[in-house]
Amino acid sequence: MPVAYGSERQWGGGTVLTALGFVCALFVAQWFRGDLASEVARAKTKRDVYALPSPAQAKIFSLGYRSALAELIFAHVLVDSGLHLQQKRKFDTLAAYLRTVVELDPKFPTPYRLADTLLTFQAGEAQLKDFKDAREILERGMRELPYNQELHLTAGQFFAYLAAPRVAQLAGPEEAERWRLAGARALARSCELVGQNDNIPYSCITAARLFDGAGERDAVKSFLQKVLAVNDDENIRSLALSYLGRTLGKEQEEESKARFSELEEIKKSDLPFISKNRYLLLTPPFDPVACVGSIKANRVECATSFLEWHARKGSAVK
Repeated sequence: MPVAYGSERQWGGGTVLTALGFVCALFVAQWFRGDLASEVARAKTKRDVYALPSPAQAKIFSLGYRSALAELIFAHVLVDSGLHLQQKRKFDTLAAYLRTVVELDPKFPTPYRLADTLLTFQAGEAQLKDFKDAREILERGMRELPYNQELHLTAGQFFAYLAAPRVAQLAGPEEAERWRLAGARALARSCELVGQNDNIPYSCITAARLFDGAGERDAVKSFLQKVLAVNDDENIRSLALSYLGRTLGKEQEEESKARFSELEEIKKSDLPFISKNRYLLLTPPFDPVACVGSIKANRVECATSFLEWHARKGSAVK
């Protein structure tokens, strides 16, 4: 019986070559696929696009859930910052996102405390705008949270130590000096607040040095006297008195030492069982009968607050 050869597929040389070429093409494409994909991704993401409305409009779009939206955006910022560092790209729209976050929830402390790190420790070298953006956000944080000790400490250290040297390179020494003075004020404010950081008092002495370096001698005197008034740590008191003597003279040191020794004696004889900070919230002990009359009422012994007592002691010394 004859065989029907026409029903079988014939493979010629050209078909085989085509098949081999197709297999080779697949192999080459798979081999270079990873590198090509990363190159394409890099080409598409050279610049960041800000995907949100303005901060004022974002408050409307939150539909009342401002804090929740602020936390959601900030979580995105943290993740995206890490991805940008991994890809060695600068996060161009970071400041815009942070402004939106703090506009949505002005009392959210974490974005303020991390703003300097996120903005100035990116891929590439930080520019003057990055430092200015960080300062703007930190200063808003200090206005919104005036009693947050850690925030004022963070801002003061950033202004005085991290930003000032770089600002000196980018904008000149005069501008850097203004940043250091702003840092000293923020550190001084942190010293006046109550917190859990045991290193704060040492930052107070640093703030005094910054004031002294800027020629603010009256600020040095006023600030160190505040430190002496509210601090019970003998090491801190010794440092403050020593620096006061070196800066303003031995006479000023002795005057301050005598004044605060007198204050200690008043406290011991009046209420020795409470802390100095609590005691300073009370009125100094005085005899109401002995202070009757306008002339007598102006004496040191008739002061109705310790702030007034210190002011009258200073006037009496002069």
